[in-house]
Amino acid sequence: MNTRLRGIVIVAAASSLAAGLTACGDSASDTSEPTTSAQEVQISYHPCDQLPAEAMGALGLDLSTADRYERTNPVSLECTLAHRDPSYGVGIYALAQSYDAAIADSRLREKESFTVAGRDVSIAEFTDGELCMANIDIPPGVLQVSVDYKAQSTRPNEDLTTVDQACAEAKNIVNALGPHLPQRL
Repeated sequence: MNTRLRGIVIVAAASSLAAGLTACGDSASDTSEPTTSAQEVQISYHPCDQLPAEAMGALGLDLSTADRYERTNPVSLECTLAHRDPSYGVGIYALAQSYDAAIADSRLREKESFTVAGRDVSIAEFTDGELCMANIDIPPGVLQVSVDYKAQSTRPNEDLTTVDQACAEAKNIVNALGPHLPQRL
């Protein structure tokens, strides 16, 4: 499997996991209109449309090759990308879930918390997979950044192979996005 396709497959799996952090269900929607969850939380910020291309490019992430998803029940607007050299998948999700609920997930093991652009951030290992998740508090929901790694990689010089590497990349992405974070999702 080529590197880009493998990265997209891994990020697509991460996307499903991220959507699962908020509730069961992941039906896709074909519109980019604001979506409402059962809790009447409206999210209109779509990362694929509103992430700054220049900042993402500086991180080695090309938005023009991103895969876009809109899910309902729970609401999740998602943008997945593949990074090369080293190889890893990135998912950025606008979730209709409170920050407190997101970081309380029992599958997350917090590694670090800090603020960026006045927003609370929690970086945690996702213990049900080979992912690091960064959650950023942006009302009325959370902006989540996931970075995957491959602990059993056959190409350890080309892939991220530890949660610490993945979390370092997640933190780099969060810090790069800091000046560009929206006031509301």
